[in-house]
Amino acid sequence: MPQKLSAMRYIRNNGRRVAVLVVSLGLCFVLVYLTQFLLSSTEESLGRIMSENPKKMQVLMLAGKTTLGIDTENMSDEELTRAYAEKNREVAEKLKKAAGVKNAWFGQVIYCTISAAVGQMDYEMPLVEKEEIPEILEHFGAKLAWGRLPENPGEIVLDNLSMKNNDFVPGGYFNEKNYAQYYTIVGVIDCDTYFGCGIPAEEWNARPAVFVLSEGIDDMSAVLHEIGIDVRENYDTVLDVKWGEKYLKEEIVDVIGNSTRFIYAGIVVLMLISLTVVYTTYLRDRHNEWCLYCSIGYSRRTIYGAVVRELLFTFGAALVQGGIVSLLSALLLNSAMVEPQGLKCRLLHPKTAAEILCIYAFLFGILQIPVRYALCRIRTIDAMEDDLY
Repeated sequence: MPQKLSAMRYIRNNGRRVAVLVVSLGLCFVLVYLTQFLLSSTEESLGRIMSENPKKMQVLMLAGKTTLGIDTENMSDEELTRAYAEKNREVAEKLKKAAGVKNAWFGQVIYCTISAAVGQMDYEMPLVEKEEIPEILEHFGAKLAWGRLPENPGEIVLDNLSMKNNDFVPGGYFNEKNYAQYYTIVGVIDCDTYFGCGIPAEEWNARPAVFVLSEGIDDMSAVLHEIGIDVRENYDTVLDVKWGEKYLKEEIVDVIGNSTRFIYAGIVVLMLISLTVVYTTYLRDRHNEWCLYCSIGYSRRTIYGAVVRELLFTFGAALVQGGIVSLLSALLLNSAMVEPQGLKCRLLHPKTAAEILCIYAFLFGILQIPVRYALCRIRTIDAMEDDLY
């Protein structure tokens, strides 16, 4: 008499039952993976603003009275505006001589909004003189793909991803909701990040700022300290690499990480309940079969080994099925939803795949409880009629 039960014989003869478990586990894989895929578009897209833009351009918005030392007493609005501009131009001239600084200008800033799958963020667009725009675009590695460079007040160029994300039209107005019809898109650029620039509008006074093109400055506050300006956290805004890394971690990575943990927990709990109920029902239906095996000489250990091999096949098939469906779904979502919105994403998430393997291991372990319980209830064939299982 053979001492090893064939797991594949049961799988072939009970294809529908096994298929239900495989599909259920595969859907668990797909749900977890696609959740991370969609949330990653937020990190990949908005993170580009915080990690790439500050490496090439730092934006400084310094308080006039507390930081720049402007005496605002008895000053009219026009006088204050002129004094603030003069002080900022002095700062820009001093920064041009600092180590690592390629160039610096005083200008105005407007904002472009990028909306991701979860959340949105504004990034700064410099408004400077006509002669300064080519140098800024060259520093960002941007190339003109449509139209021309700004030549007149109120004209801007914008990257193609921002155009898609906001449904802007080449030659149309920029962000009419916030800026009415003061800014016109005269050119579209190809760029590795979200970016745009232009010339200030004559009838619209945007927020003043100093723009610094640098070659690897991480902490602009330290550079400002060297030229005699101490940045105050609650009064001044300094957008540099240090700020970008901190903001990315606290507002994007940590928030998404917490969200995914709650989502994963919900999926695992629902999957655990449904899988345990379904599998326990299957085990009850197999009670007589195992009693027969035990009566003809198979040990409980042999029966348990066959059940474990069945489960390993089920989880393995679910892993392959879920992986294939997840990748195909991610490709479809990327081409149909992510790219048309001007967003970026990653198709491969090894860390998420490893987390799914851990989830599978947890579910596999939990299913051992009803299996071991069912094995303890096995009776020999002469006692089966009296079994009240």
